[in-house]
Amino acid sequence: MSLAIEWVGLACFRLWRDHRPVLVMDPYTPSAVGVGGPDVPFLKADQVIVSSLTDRGHACIQVVEGNPPVINALDLAEGRGRAEMNGEPIVTLKAAEAPDHPEGADDNALYAFRAGDLWILHMGDLGYGLSAGQLAPFAGRCDVLLAIVGEKLTLTLDELDPMIEILRPKWILPMHYYLPPIDGGMTPVEVFLKRRPRDPLVHVRHHTVPLPPPRLSSDRPTLVVLDPSGYRPG
Repeated sequence: MSLAIEWVGLACFRLWRDHRPVLVMDPYTPSAVGVGGPDVPFLKADQVIVSSLTDRGHACIQVVEGNPPVINALDLAEGRGRAEMNGEPIVTLKAAEAPDHPEGADDNALYAFRAGDLWILHMGDLGYGLSAGQLAPFAGRCDVLLAIVGEKLTLTLDELDPMIEILRPKWILPMHYYLPPIDGGMTPVEVFLKRRPRDPLVHVRHHTVPLPPPRLSSDRPTLVVLDPSGYRPG
């Protein structure tokens, strides 16, 4: 079985298995995030998972063709239902946007699921740092961290750094950052990269990378930077 992960853009990723798109994570609304164009279907997958169903930047399920089943991680985190992937329960943690969010700090959830031999942890739309106790459900379940690094209305990089030390991922794929045409006052990815000079860095120069990605250190996470497939950087 072959696996690959694609960065569509913002917080949206797509998982591929044996060259077939099987899962879309946190699809964004193109018109709401500044990409432009109509909000029409442009992704295919067998299933969708979202950190909540209330955020236009994370829950535009209508951009996925057909009518695939949708898993709301926030429902799972609040005890409404149960879901599995690859024979393992999806692990969730209820969180919220930044307390100073001008539209109100909506609830959302972090979620982790198993893909082959790897655990992938998506940070949703997390607005603040979390302690080791709060992150305990993800202990041993974070090989690949899809990390928010844009700071604006999300957690700061000062808050993210200790979370990385707690979670100890093997790979970090940055997401949710400033990359024109997506702006929103976010921080560019280079700021995050400069903070972590000891971590090896892979610039893939493509939107998709096989899983597992290259690992260049046994004791430090490898940073894997992808280009978005959903829009052309300005």
